[in-house]
Parts: sequence; C-alpha cells; structure tokens
Amino acid sequence: MIVTQFANAAEPDDPLIVWQLAPSAPAVIIEGPSAGDGYLQLTTDWFIDHLTEYRHEKRMIPIPKALDDMAKGEFICSNFLYDSPHRRDFLTFSGPILEIHPLRLFISPEKLPELRYAMREGSVDLGLLAQQNRLSIGMPVGFRFDEALVPGVQDFMSSKMTQSAGTTEMTVRLFDVGRIDGFITYQVNVSYYREVGNLERTAIPVPIMGVPTRSLPISCSGDKQQAKQIIDAVNALLTSPENRQELEAFYTRWNNPKH
Repeated sequence: MIVTQFANAAEPDDPLIVWQLAPSAPAVIIEGPSAGDGYLQLTTDWFIDHLTEYRHEKRMIPIPKALDDMAKGEFICSNFLYDSPHRRDFLTFSGPILEIHPLRLFISPEKLPELRYAMREGSVDLGLLAQQNRLSIGMPVGFRFDEALVPGVQDFMSSKMTQSAGTTEMTVRLFDVGRIDGFITYQVNVSYYREVGNLERTAIPVPIMGVPTRSLPISCSGDKQQAKQIIDAVNALLTSPENRQELEAFYTRWNNPKH
C-alpha cells in the first residue's frame, strides 16, 4: 500500500521522503477500533506534519524487505530499525526518537521451573535455552536481529524447539491455545493483544540476557547527502523537550502492562 501525503506547506515539486511502515500492531494498526493509532504510525504522521519542506509517501514494507532494499541503496526512511555497526554501512541514523523497552521472553507460569536451566543472573540466556531443548518458544518471522542486538539469537533461531510462527499475532495465538510454552516479543505487543482479546493465558515476562532498553532512531538509506539533510532536520526537531514528550506519549499508551 502506498499513500502520498503533503505536509501543510509542501509543494508538488518539493523533495519527497518515502516512509517505510510495517503492519505490526501496535506499532502499526490497520484494522479494528484502534486503526491508525499505532505508536509508530502516529510517530510517522507527527514527522510528516513537522517536516513541512518535504512531500511524504508512506509505504507498507515488511522489515526484512525494507532492510534488503535499503542495503541495495534504495531511498527509504524508517522509524522501525535499531542502530547497529552493520547497518551504519548503508543507513544514516538520527538521535533517539523513542526509548523502546527490551524484548522479553513471555512464558507460562507452569514452565518457569524448566526455564531455570537457561537462566543466568536473573535473565534467560538464549544460547543456553537453545542447548537445553526443553521449551518450545515462538519467535515471529518478521523479527530480524543480529548478535550485536540480541546475544545468542542465532543459536536460538536454529534450535529445533524454536517455532517461527509467522506474525506476532499468530505466535500469540499459538501460546494462548497451549501449542507453545512461551514466545519472544515486546511488552507493547502483549498489552495490545490482551486489549483486543487475543491473549487470555497468563504470560510471565522474563528479561533476556544482553538485551537492554534501546533507543529507536529514524534511519534513511540511499544518497548520503540527501539522507543527512533529512536526518539533520529530524535532529533539529528532537532538540525540543516538548516534541520529545509528544512522541513518547504515542509509545507509553501501549506500554502499560495493565492493558
């Protein structure tokens, strides 16, 4: 899906920013009563409203495809991608727009005793978890992380007990009906699926070793000079505490575990 959008003062011949979005609630919500209220949807719309010297086009592109296209030099901007040394080869990053709470392993209470064999200093070690082959854990296919972002993830993804279950919604459903023992995702996802009634089973959040709270920037690929001009404009907006508070509110609405 492609949506072209003009900021208030934009003209048809102004430069164009292509924004990547991925349909993954609650970052992007495309159906139901909260459609349009995803925290990264609202973040993107906020920047469209404030970067008035540009035209804007929003495209729904899954994260793996977006990364592949960006690595090939296609011009795309995104607020879905963490900074990493590898990605700096083809992306220009802004300062932080949000502080994203870390990935967690959510597990059923009755399986906690079996998890202890993979625990170190109060966190689950994904490498040890993969070696144990005791628990079936779901991981959405759309998640793409390297070892620098999630230590042990390569061993974990190759484990015979790891279930790559498609979308986050599919993974949550498998857990809710007892097909898997746990799943890896963000608290915002759990809050959303509880709110819409797709998750009723109790899920205990467990920290993952080496995965802290991370800053989420805006990133742009393609021509380096063009990308830098956009990122400089983004960073100028981020100098305002009031702007940062507005952006943070989009995220905290979904990060409440009480949902």
